[in-house]
Amino acid sequence: MRERRESSRDVGRHEPTSRIRLKRRYREDLAGFVVRFFPRAVPLRMSGKHREFLEQLSDAILHGGRVAVALPRGYGKTTLIVLATLWAILYGHRRYVTVIAATQGDARKIIRTFKTRLERTDLLNEVFPEVCHYVRALGGQSQRATGQLADGEQTGISWTTDMLVTAHFERNDRFLESASQAVIEARGMTGSIRGLQYTTLEGETLRPDFIILDDPQTRESAHSEEQTAARVELINGDILGCAGPTVKIAAVMACTVICEGDLSEHFLESWTSTRAVMVERWPENAQLWDRYMALFEELKGEPELVRRRELNAFYRANRKAMDAGAVMSWPERVMDGDLSALQGAYNLRCDRGDAAFYAEFQNQPLKLNTSLYTLTAKTVLSRTNGLAHRATPDDAPLLVCAADVNYYAISFVVVAFRSDFTAFVVDYGWFPEGGVYDAKRSDVPEGTAIYEALSQFCELIKTTHPRLQILGIDGNRFTSPVNKFAAFSANRQPFRVVPLRGVAAKHYREPTRQTPGLYGAPRLRCCMRVNAERILYAPFDSHYWHMFQQRMWLLSPGAPGSASLFTDAGINHRRFAEQLTADKLRDFYERNGELVYDWSTIGQNEMSDAMTMATVLANLAGIDPVTPGVTMQQNGPVAVMKRRRRKM
Repeated sequence: MRERRESSRDVGRHEPTSRIRLKRRYREDLAGFVVRFFPRAVPLRMSGKHREFLEQLSDAILHGGRVAVALPRGYGKTTLIVLATLWAILYGHRRYVTVIAATQGDARKIIRTFKTRLERTDLLNEVFPEVCHYVRALGGQSQRATGQLADGEQTGISWTTDMLVTAHFERNDRFLESASQAVIEARGMTGSIRGLQYTTLEGETLRPDFIILDDPQTRESAHSEEQTAARVELINGDILGCAGPTVKIAAVMACTVICEGDLSEHFLESWTSTRAVMVERWPENAQLWDRYMALFEELKGEPELVRRRELNAFYRANRKAMDAGAVMSWPERVMDGDLSALQGAYNLRCDRGDAAFYAEFQNQPLKLNTSLYTLTAKTVLSRTNGLAHRATPDDAPLLVCAADVNYYAISFVVVAFRSDFTAFVVDYGWFPEGGVYDAKRSDVPEGTAIYEALSQFCELIKTTHPRLQILGIDGNRFTSPVNKFAAFSANRQPFRVVPLRGVAAKHYREPTRQTPGLYGAPRLRCCMRVNAERILYAPFDSHYWHMFQQRMWLLSPGAPGSASLFTDAGINHRRFAEQLTADKLRDFYERNGELVYDWSTIGQNEMSDAMTMATVLANLAGIDPVTPGVTMQQNGPVAVMKRRRRKM
């Protein structure tokens, strides 16, 4: 039985290749290898940028080096890297390849691509039987790798979702068979990378000598300075340092520029790089293309065949004038249904929108409005005022706290204001500290869990900040429990509890004397109102006030209308700064008499919401942010609320 089992696992030794000339020809010719062995993978004539990248990559594989490439989506940069990696391990230029992607799942997809190429490329099997013979013997079943034999000897092949190890065979210089066994392993950016090594059947210890980084950033990490810095440090330290002491590592990064200053731009500037755009020069006749794009919009509701016929007819009739002056980086790449690569670029631009097109196909993320401010986490971290934690300036009499209520925690910020609207952040945090309350517990209704959390939070905040005058609570997500808590707290807390309701700019309507429930005088894009349950709440234009409070951080600490952080060597403000800048103002303009704000949020923005609500509370308290230096008004809505509270 043992002999029978062994015979079923024994695939026999491979026969040396009969195509030795072909094998020798491409030993140091990567571009020729790609075209000759994988004609279906590169069916079109490669562009100059493709060949430039392959030359850089070949040099890095042969001699060591680092290459970054940013090609338009669909240009096959990952495919070229996969084929180059096969060239590297088949010829023995590199023996331990580590594929690192943004996630482990993304890296595994690339491992599956390697497997498919080795299993199904007939020419590879003919020229490199020392590798492909044992791979094909598996029949696509990874469990057959365990215990595979060749003439009674173990091959050592491995075929898992995370790792591919080629078979062991005797070296034969006559046929250019390289040292036996090579490794390709998958890893995610956040996975374990230190200490990677593999011991071959011969007892040789291999360490990574070729690193593939495939889109190592996510959209969220690209917009985060902290995450970008952490990933740059990880790549430069752990990843590039995992080779052996005598090996000059090779590395290639396939990347897409998502925003200015992201990880991709960092390595495109610091490594040998190729950066290409789909349209190198736009055509001279912009008016005809404007008409084409307008026609594209008009036909969006029509069937695809009808739209394609009309667009092609327009382009065909005006093609000479529309093509004049245009230069495409890869004119051979014409998509199905298009008449030229240029027309395809405009179709992508119309279909995806300028923001996505310029980022993914031009590697030039748009600045939609160059007059907009730019607030970064680095800027916020630089705005410290020298005050101790929880210390308030003598000339800042107003102390407010704003709390953003979420499922996992209450995010809060405590801010002191001067009469010229200068803000001093004296405290912030997340309640409960170091843990979470569960608003979705099965044994406690959601509203009850929120109410209990607010009660416990108030006990904490009035102890740590006895001078607190106003507590504002976000009433958008959990309106009912927040309103009930505010009503119950009206005469029981030493400070005023105000539910706040932020609305988008286009939905906010300036109140008039006839506005139902208006309480006190309207303030700047905010007011106080009374709902049907006789509970006071504050609606405000969240878009306006988000922009307002972010602009405060652009001023020097202590300047009128500025915002700044307390100074404490034991507290790292990085998380606060990241959340404060998570809301990005992409565009800001006037349309039909209304101001339009185009916001996007990347990551958590709880501190941004809390800080915005704090500035609204200061305005409701009577501080005028438009004219710095004015004194606090005694007839502001909060002052009215205090009089009303004594009557209740």
